[in-house]
Amino acid sequence: MIFTVAFFSCGKKKEEPKKVVQREVIKPVEEKKDTIIPVPEPEPIVVEKPANKYFLIAASFVKEANAISFKDKLVEEGFDSEVIVRDRGLNKDFYKVSYKGFSDRELAYRELRNEKKQPDHEDVWLLIKK
Repeated sequence: MIFTVAFFSCGKKKEEPKKVVQREVIKPVEEKKDTIIPVPEPEPIVVEKPANKYFLIAASFVKEANAISFKDKLVEEGFDSEVIVRDRGLNKDFYKVSYKGFSDRELAYRELRNEKKQPDHEDVWLLIKK
C-alpha cells in the first residue's frame, strides 16, 4: 500500500509582516528675497601707538591754573595739547603746555624747524621726556 500525501495550497502565500520604515521628510526651504542674513562684524585690530616722547611747547607757566586754561584753549582750537610737569631739570618749577606730541625723533625735529619759521612761533621749543 502506498500512501501519497499531497499538500495543496490555495494559491495564497502566507503574508510576512510588513516592516515599518521611517523616513525623514525634508521640506524644501522657501527662499525669501527680502531675507537679510546678519554678518558678524570682524574683530577690530588694535594697533598700539608708541607713547609720545617729544613735545612742541607753546608756553610755560608758574601757576598751574594758567597752564590748564591755556591748554583748554588749544584743545578747543583742535590741538592735542597737554600740561607737562617735570620733577627735575632746569624748568622743573614750570607747567609746560604742549600743542603737538611725537614718538618719532626725526619727525619732531622736522616739525620744530617748520614751526619756528612761522610768524609768532619763533619761541616754540622741543621738550624730550626721558
